[in-house]
Amino acid sequence: MLTTRPARYRTVILGALALAALAGSHVAMADPAPCDVRLRVELTPDVPDPRDDEFISSLLDDQVDYQLTLRREASDTDIILQLTGPGPAYRCQKVLDVIRRDARVLSVHVRQ
Repeated sequence: MLTTRPARYRTVILGALALAALAGSHVAMADPAPCDVRLRVELTPDVPDPRDDEFISSLLDDQVDYQLTLRREASDTDIILQLTGPGPAYRCQKVLDVIRRDARVLSVHVRQ
């Protein structure tokens, strides 16, 4: 089969457009930005050891895709935590809401 030069160009251009469309849809379906925020958490005075890893992880309840890491203890009732996990932002916000509902937590402030 003999193809003309314009037909070959058309094939190359259509192939390039198809690849660009596939690449564009791959970018659109990329993972959302991960959740990575620093928190100042004010606790009730009855928390025996706010630095305890089990206590800190219990603040997440059943949010298994997320992790809380102690950065420092600001006082006996204030701790600085790093919250990390998958995005998108609304899932990160749901985890913050779970932490805020814990009876041992008085307040949660996202730090810049």
